[in-house]
Amino acid sequence: MGNERADEEVKKSAGSDSSLQQLLLALCSRELLISQSSVRQYHLKKVKAKLRELFECSPRCQWVHCIDPSMPSSRFRKDTAKIEHWQASMLVQLRTGHLPLQKHLNWIGCMSSPTCLACCMANETIYHYLMVCLAYRSHRKQMEYQLRRATKSISTLLTNPKAFQSLFQFIHNTGCFCSTAIDDQPT
Repeated sequence: MGNERADEEVKKSAGSDSSLQQLLLALCSRELLISQSSVRQYHLKKVKAKLRELFECSPRCQWVHCIDPSMPSSRFRKDTAKIEHWQASMLVQLRTGHLPLQKHLNWIGCMSSPTCLACCMANETIYHYLMVCLAYRSHRKQMEYQLRRATKSISTLLTNPKAFQSLFQFIHNTGCFCSTAIDDQPT
């Protein structure tokens, strides 16, 4: 008897215009509020995706990925937050290959030869300058003494914040970039 009565009440409320149904429709018909935070997050997500897409199409992508596979990322910003502006600029130039070394200067038409002026044995590339140039062997040994095995990897030298000071000291000691702000900085 009780079940039948409950069943009738359910059928009655389902078939009739109940006030709950009307309230529900009114709530759903209003425009939903938009969270500014979610709009910002959505926009940043789209911007980051576009940035990654553009970066992967750039000719420097392969070189930069060899140095730092996480690029583009916010890690570089965090790593360079506590160093001076000229040091961050130098790291960007080293990472992108746009450093005033003979190979790059020759490529942009400022020098007639890409050969290293210090040793005259090979093209002066970032790898040659940091790792093998015989003219900078003593400076490199000093850096090796401080960093040990870290000096054997360009990737480590250019991505590990613990290596930055020794790297900048090496650059300063070699005197390669006399026209840059490096020589004006205290060591």
